Amino acid sequence: ADGKQYLSPAVAGTVMAGYLRGREVPEQAVETPSWELLTPREQEVLKLVAEGYKTRQIAKYLSLSEKTIEKHRSNMMRKLKLQGLSAVTAYAIENGLLTQ
Repeated sequence: ADGKQYLSPAVAGTVMAGYLRGREVPEQAVETPSWELLTPREQEVLKLVAEGYKTRQIAKYLSLSEKTIEKHRSNMMRKLKLQGLSAVTAYAIENGLLTQ
């Protein structure tokens, strides 16, 4: 992959559709919840989810249970008002959270 980030066609389509919908609303009217609302662990889980890792992989990597990862993911998505994993990926991209 030459060190670059790639999205599957299905995810890319969803991300682009969400991005284009967001452009229809005046920028000052869109309030994006802050990354700083998240705990350090929720921030870490957000990055890993956005990079495409599954719950089981994240749990193993962080030496936590799958239930704990699911709870962190749920809390993170609630705080950021995100629905669905494609929204998490779009949020991470829009906020420069994914490393190149």
